[in-house]
Amino acid sequence: MSKLKDLEWFCPQPFMNTLMSNNLVPQSCCVLQGWPGDDFLGDTGPASIMEVHNSDFMKDFRKEFLNGGGPISDKLCLVCKEQEKHSPTESHRLVYLAKFVGEHGEYREHTKALEDYIDTDQSDPMYLTFEYNAPNNFCNLKCNMCSPQQSSTLAKENKAIGEKIPNEWQQETHISIKDDMSKYEPILKNLIELKLVGGETLALPQNYEMMDKAIEMGVSKQMRLVLTTNATLTPKMGKHGDVFDYVPHFKDCQMNVSIECWGEKNNYIRFPSKWEKIMENVERFSKMPRTKILFATCVSSLTIGYLHEVAEGVDALIEKQPDIFNDFATGSLVHGGLNLYTVTAIPPDIRELYLERIYEHATERHIKTFMKLANYLTDMPFDESLHNRMMIDVAKRDKFRGTVLTDVFPEWKPYYEKV
Repeated sequence: MSKLKDLEWFCPQPFMNTLMSNNLVPQSCCVLQGWPGDDFLGDTGPASIMEVHNSDFMKDFRKEFLNGGGPISDKLCLVCKEQEKHSPTESHRLVYLAKFVGEHGEYREHTKALEDYIDTDQSDPMYLTFEYNAPNNFCNLKCNMCSPQQSSTLAKENKAIGEKIPNEWQQETHISIKDDMSKYEPILKNLIELKLVGGETLALPQNYEMMDKAIEMGVSKQMRLVLTTNATLTPKMGKHGDVFDYVPHFKDCQMNVSIECWGEKNNYIRFPSKWEKIMENVERFSKMPRTKILFATCVSSLTIGYLHEVAEGVDALIEKQPDIFNDFATGSLVHGGLNLYTVTAIPPDIRELYLERIYEHATERHIKTFMKLANYLTDMPFDESLHNRMMIDVAKRDKFRGTVLTDVFPEWKPYYEKV
């Protein structure tokens, strides 16, 4: 029997997780780069989860994780490979793996089943977790580093400022597709975790329909509910009401609160959010039964020098309510693809400033995270062309929104004035 810890570069996601993307094309993980979604779009619509699972492409992809890697994982797993290049102990892959092999891994009881499974032909699925990225791009925020596929508000802004947008958003910047929840019954019946994302997760009717289906099937009490939210909206959208009415129907819950900075800086990047409203809703989330809260950030050109403030803010909450709040997470490295707000867009002098801050504020509790950030700043080369394009993008959005980058991040002034 294969042992997970003996495999050279193993990730459990392609074996025990499936993700439904917002164009209704299945894939195995949320951080993959360059997923060949068009290859799974046929004349009659997208391939089903099982069709993708048993495709030659997925068989080859899974095989690479049993054999130490290969060309498919080199391309699709770019973010994790980049993370591990600079910090061998931190990446999405390692987080997922630790859930099975870590001393306190939350999926340890399923480790043997997964080890048995990878020795089969894997034709029958073993889905323990399911991430549903609802086919609805509505979001009330327009975060600088986001995409129109994930934010209708950003799509609308991109159209207004003359940014190139995909053909499907040329006429309608908000796209919502009716989904048939009954097709997910074979997946839901065996889950230990259901993760709902967006758009803005709590404002999408499809997410409430998915929760309704799990409740109606009588399986919601066997699974953890994981909700990723910007914590600015809590509408009553489902037959049971709002998120506060739904959570009690599940075994337990984790609220992943997406932020970029702590306080007012967050309002600039995740425009037009209000920090006071976010913290008001976090306080309400903390009172939900069997619920933990995780603050999660991206690592981008505008956040990397300020993540120590997030650490300090979350540590203060943990001190008050250690049973409610988890350590903050900096898992999402903005990197590759069409991303502009990457660490490689930071010029050398600002890097030095950010490194000084990291070394000054690095605490033993978060030493791995801070050293990872320092390595990004030290090792990732400066891309002047990308920097120039990012500054142009910042200036265009500031003009449209009535904001000014340097009011919040003054260190960028010499570069902002050149645009």
